[in-house]
Amino acid sequence: LPADLVSFTSAAGRKLFKESLNEGYAEGYFNLAGNFTVQSEPAYCGPSSLAMVLNALEVDPGRTWKGVWRWYSDELLESCRTESDLKANGITFDQFMCLASSHARVVAKRGAQATREEFLRDLMYVTQRDDVFMVLSFSRRVLGQTGDGHFSPIGAYHPESRMALVLDSARYKYPSWFGDVDMLYDSLQPVDKETGLPRGYFLVSRMDSGLDLNLLEPLALSRPEDGATVDLSERPSGAFPIKISCGGKKPNSCCSAK
Repeated sequence: LPADLVSFTSAAGRKLFKESLNEGYAEGYFNLAGNFTVQSEPAYCGPSSLAMVLNALEVDPGRTWKGVWRWYSDELLESCRTESDLKANGITFDQFMCLASSHARVVAKRGAQATREEFLRDLMYVTQRDDVFMVLSFSRRVLGQTGDGHFSPIGAYHPESRMALVLDSARYKYPSWFGDVDMLYDSLQPVDKETGLPRGYFLVSRMDSGLDLNLLEPLALSRPEDGATVDLSERPSGAFPIKISCGGKKPNSCCSAK
């Protein structure tokens, strides 16, 4: 790991986790840890992270995995991409949103949508609960890691050091690790070359959870070029979409939206 990141299993990482747990900012960790999923293919970080979260939420997939068992695994989460394309390139931010929305309630925020304060607010909110989880879509390069685009869920937050635990789905490459919240926020900002849009994060809960996720919808921002406040709900369709239809005939389905 780069020097700025702290391995979860190191002495320092264990100390951070114990203190996070004692402070009440690791409430969902055990749900995730009990369903931790190492991605089955090098590019399956998105489906693997989603499967981990859905199993942690005990969402019924409505079909069997093997034998009589109903269970989410990354290879069973269908994407509009072909299997060969998925194995080579993974999924984009919007395709993750599309898949997740078919199984759960989701709020999606591009890196350019949320301020640092909003990102920290959302992170603190989810780590104090076990019925909603955060999945990052981030650039490894910004954190000094090898590779670039990656998905992984958040497992805990340490308020004193302002570091968050990322449960890295590519366990064969990196251990789970604590990273500075400001660095994590910066890692959401780079533009994905495939879509031409920044990365971001997702808040995922059960459809029947009863949580008022409207409280976590993106806040109004100021555009840096003119300083004008923009209500994201009033933006033109296609600009940082929040909800995307999946598999339907609408032009902004997961197969066509960026």
